[in-house]
Amino acid sequence: MASVATSQPLSTGAMGLNPLQSQGLAAATAGASQRLQLQHQQGGNEEQQFDPGSRKLALSDFQRVRTLGTGTFARVCLVRPSHGTEADRSQVFALKILRKTEVIKLKQIDHVRHEREILADVSGHPFITNFIASFSDHDFLYLLLDYIPGGELFTYLRKFRRFDEEMARFYAAEIVLVLEYLHESQGGIAYRDMKPENLLLDAEGHIKLVDFGFAKRLGNNNDEHAVETYTLCGTPEYLAPEVIHNKGHTTAVDWWALGILIYEFLTGYPPFWHQNPIEIYKQYVELPSLLSLA
Repeated sequence: MASVATSQPLSTGAMGLNPLQSQGLAAATAGASQRLQLQHQQGGNEEQQFDPGSRKLALSDFQRVRTLGTGTFARVCLVRPSHGTEADRSQVFALKILRKTEVIKLKQIDHVRHEREILADVSGHPFITNFIASFSDHDFLYLLLDYIPGGELFTYLRKFRRFDEEMARFYAAEIVLVLEYLHESQGGIAYRDMKPENLLLDAEGHIKLVDFGFAKRLGNNNDEHAVETYTLCGTPEYLAPEVIHNKGHTTAVDWWALGILIYEFLTGYPPFWHQNPIEIYKQYVELPSLLSLA
């Protein structure tokens, strides 16, 4: 999704940072330099402070810097305020832009509503992207989020080909903390789209979980068991078998995806893969017979 900012490499030995944390810090340093340049360019005019969380927003409140990523019906752009104080105009945010016609055409209305509600509820967790505000106009829906400068974990995994055990364990542990929070402290939220592309790195090299488009709060039934849902959604390589078989699934699907992710961290590729998603589903169907032969 987000492009990785570039900077001069930092020495990491004395700081005790792993390579990904160092690159995240370098990206943040580059971003700070850009903000300082913007401050010098924009002069010293005193204006009213810009607070996106306390006013009704419009697209005209922001200037687009560049595109960070695109999806089927959404685009994420790096933006900065178009007015306010010098300090305000030096800030940058991630603006997720969703075209209303595509949301309706692809029957994603519920997913978009759930995403906005859940992001607002979980905002503030150290390993989840921070939701700031939402607004809309005639054609688009907008979600204003904090900008995460380190880029996708997917990019680093492809660069290094695989992670060593210490690095894999570090990021797996942070994902576990996120999942425990979503499942146990937020009414049984199933994330349902865990993959390297949805894990960004902040300025200190810690993960930030983004894109809650498939997330859903399931809750518990009278027996305190998680309520099942039957929607087929997610990324084929990381789908749990019960999703493929349409038998109903709970938050447990996130733990399956984490297992796939740890395997990919250590080997460089997921255990189930094919260019054709249908072939991936066939591998899932054949899994019980393969295990019985092992």
